Amino acid sequence: MSASVSHPLEPPSLSHESTTVLSSEDTKIKCLVVAVHGIGSQFRYATVQSVASRFAAYFGKPMTLPLGAFHPAKIITKPDSPELGAYLYEPPPDFQSKFGAIGFAEVFWADIPERAAETNNTTEESKAWAQTIVDRVRRLDESSALPKTNLIDYKKAAAVVAEMIDTIAVLENILFIARKAGLFDFKLDQLLTDFLGDVQIVADFKDYGGDVFKRFGETMGNLVVRMPQLEEIYVVAHSEGTVVSLRGLLLALACKENQQNAWVNKVKGYMTIGSPLNKHIVLWPKLWQGLTADKSRDLASPILWRNYYDFGDPVGFDLRITRDWLKDNGWLPKDDAQEGARRFFQFRKEDDCGFARYPFPGKAHNDYWKDPDVFAHFIDEVIFGKGNVSKPRGIWWVKIVSWVVPYIICLAILATGTYVLYKTLINVLGKVDLVKAAKAESTPWEMIGNVTGITCFLAGITLFSRMPRLDKIWPPWPGVVIGGTAFIVGVVAFLCLVADVTQHKLNSAFWDPHYGIVWAGLLIGIISAALSKRTPQAGMAPLIWLAGVAAVIILRKLLSHSSNYSLWPLVLATAGFLYLWWLSALLFDLFYIWHQFIRSPRTTDTLQRLRNEAPTERPA
Repeated sequence: MSASVSHPLEPPSLSHESTTVLSSEDTKIKCLVVAVHGIGSQFRYATVQSVASRFAAYFGKPMTLPLGAFHPAKIITKPDSPELGAYLYEPPPDFQSKFGAIGFAEVFWADIPERAAETNNTTEESKAWAQTIVDRVRRLDESSALPKTNLIDYKKAAAVVAEMIDTIAVLENILFIARKAGLFDFKLDQLLTDFLGDVQIVADFKDYGGDVFKRFGETMGNLVVRMPQLEEIYVVAHSEGTVVSLRGLLLALACKENQQNAWVNKVKGYMTIGSPLNKHIVLWPKLWQGLTADKSRDLASPILWRNYYDFGDPVGFDLRITRDWLKDNGWLPKDDAQEGARRFFQFRKEDDCGFARYPFPGKAHNDYWKDPDVFAHFIDEVIFGKGNVSKPRGIWWVKIVSWVVPYIICLAILATGTYVLYKTLINVLGKVDLVKAAKAESTPWEMIGNVTGITCFLAGITLFSRMPRLDKIWPPWPGVVIGGTAFIVGVVAFLCLVADVTQHKLNSAFWDPHYGIVWAGLLIGIISAALSKRTPQAGMAPLIWLAGVAAVIILRKLLSHSSNYSLWPLVLATAGFLYLWWLSALLFDLFYIWHQFIRSPRTTDTLQRLRNEAPTERPA
C-alpha cells in the first residue's frame, strides 16, 4: 500500500477539528475584506479594526469600534486553529447596490513569531543577522555576470549597517525624551527589532515560517466555508504581511483547483502597503521556487493589485522587481498591454503608487492606517470600479521637512555642544580672556556669531571626514567634493562670523597665529577620513579622538595665562561637547544613508541589477 503524498506546493488542508456554526450575519456577507497585519507586536483584530475604520470614512460614516466588536463567537474546538468570523458592516444605502453588507476579517499570525521570541534562544541578534544580509548581497554580487567594478565595499557596508543599528538605539533615547514631553510617541528601536525578528521568522525559519504561511491558507479557506453567500474577497496586506499573503495566493493558484484552494477564485482585489516584497524576491529566492502559474488554472477576472508606499518608509518600495518576477513566472503578461494573456493579476507600472505624505522617517511605515486618501483610492478604483478618486499625491511641505529638518537637527545638536563649552569657558576664564574685544564689551550678538561660526566650522570638518566613507568606494570624488565644499563653507563662516579676538585665541593654540585652527581642522578631517575609510569598523572614533586632542591643546593654551580657575567644569563641558559632536555626526551618517541609499531608487536599482544578472542557482 502506498501512502498518498501531497503536492509540495499544495495549500494546507482545512481543519477538520473545528465546528462551523453559521450565524445570520455570516449568511448576509457577499463581500469580504481580509486584513493581513505586518511586523511587530499585534493585538488581535487591531489591523482589521483600522481597515474597517478607513472603509467607514470612505462611506462618509466614520466609526471607531472596540476590538471586542470584531471577535467572532467561539466556534473553534482546536486551540491553535485560525479564528473564523467577520465583522458585519452595512454601508449607507447609496453603497449597498453592489454588495449589501460587507464583512471584515483578519489573518492573524503574530502569535507564531511570539512563540519563537518566548524561547529567548531562537531568533538571531539584530547585528549578527544584518551581517548575514550583507553576505547574501555579496554572494549575489559575486555570482553575478556583471564585470566587477568594486562599487560596493562589503566590509564597509557591514560596518555601516552595524553603526546604523547602534544609531537607532541612540535615537530611541532622544525619542524617549520627546515621548515624556508629550510631543509624540514612536518607538523606532522597537520597529527595527520587530522588523528584523519577523523577517527572520518568515524568510529563514522553515518551521515557524511554514506555520505562518499555513495560517494564511487555513484562515482564508475557513472563512469561505463559514460564509456561503460570499462572492468577492479583497485582501489588504501591510509590511511583512504582503509576503505572507502573496505567497499564500500563489500557493493556491500554483496547483490544480480543489476544495482547499477554491477560495482564491473569489479574490478580486489585492492592496499592499509598505511592502518589502522586492527584498524577499531577491534575497530569499527559495521562498518562491516552484511557484509558477499552473496553465490549467484561469480566473474569471484578474486580481486587481495596487501597491502604496511612502518615500519615507524604510520597509516599503515600488514593486517593479516583484512585477518582473511575476512576469518571468507566468503570473503577469510580459507586456502590460496584453492583459488577457494570463488572467491572474493586473499589476501595471502605474499601479505602483509612491508619494511623500508622512513627515517622520520610519514612522511613515505605520501612518498609512491614518490616511483616508490611500484607502479611498483603492476602494473607489478596485472595489467599486468608479475611478473617481485620484492616486494619493505627495504633500509639498512633507518633502521639505523630511529632507531639511533632519540636518537642522544635526546642526542644532552640534550648536548645543558648542554653546555649552563656549559658555563654560566664559564663566571659568572670564569674558576678557576669550571674547572681549579691545574697544567694547562683548554683546549677545557677538556670542551668537561666535557660536554659529564655530558650529559651521565643526560641521564642515564633520562632513569632510565622513563623506568619503559614506559615498562610493570608487571613484571617491562625490564624497570628496561634497565634503571639501562643506569644509570651505565652514571655514568662510568661521572667518566671517567669529570675532577677531576669539579667532586669535583659537589660532594661537596651534603653529599658525592667523589660520592655525583652520589647518588643524583640515588635518583632523583628512586623518579621520582616511582612517574611517581604511578601517570602517572604527566608526566615529577617529574624528572624536582627534577632536578631543585638539580641544585639549586649545584649553591648555587658554589656561596657560590664568591660574585662578576650576578644572572640573571644563572637563565636564568638554566631555559633553564631544558627546554632542559625536551624536550629531552619528545622526548625520544615518540621515545621509537614509536619503541616498534607502529612500532613493538606489536600493531597488541595485537589487534589480543583482537579480537580473545572477545565475539561476543563486545563493540560498
